[in-house]
Amino acid sequence: MKSEKLKYKKTQCPTFHPSLYTFHFDIPCFILVGGKSSRFGTEKEDKAELFYKLQYEKCKKVFKNVYFVAKYEKFKNYPFFIEKSKIYAPFFALEEILKKHKKIFILSVDTPLVKENTLKKLLQKKAVACDNPLIGYYDYTMLKNFDKKTLKIFGINKKCLKVPQKELININKKEDLNFIPNKIRILLKH
Repeated sequence: MKSEKLKYKKTQCPTFHPSLYTFHFDIPCFILVGGKSSRFGTEKEDKAELFYKLQYEKCKKVFKNVYFVAKYEKFKNYPFFIEKSKIYAPFFALEEILKKHKKIFILSVDTPLVKENTLKKLLQKKAVACDNPLIGYYDYTMLKNFDKKTLKIFGINKKCLKVPQKELININKKEDLNFIPNKIRILLKH
């Protein structure tokens, strides 16, 4: 038997395109936008649409379904979950959403510096950000941890993950805009 040389055909490996392999979590993401903006000094509506766009586009890369949560639909281009409570507090919105959805992810529209990877880590660990529990995972089993006397959301999800402080900056006051990178700040000025 003659030994034959094996012939290897040179093939080119397909190029990896991350956009073709994007994995979306089935858990819906709810972005809270219901605040009155009283600490900002004026209504943030002129800046709000940019914050909506930033958060929505970031979350759509991670979650299959993304909704804004407010007392009324503020912008027509985005899906909204309209909360029924007349009180401006994230506690009631969180409770209402959890009664309709078994597992959710919560984010605030005022924290535009939170990174996609942070969202993924929190979701995978089923945790909230230690210093800002308005960012993180919640499920219906946590309803028993709700304290209607204090209305605080700290401690509802007992698992927390340390998130870099710079990602948790809340844009509540005009001077907080200084923390936003220049390319975003330029857009906010127009």
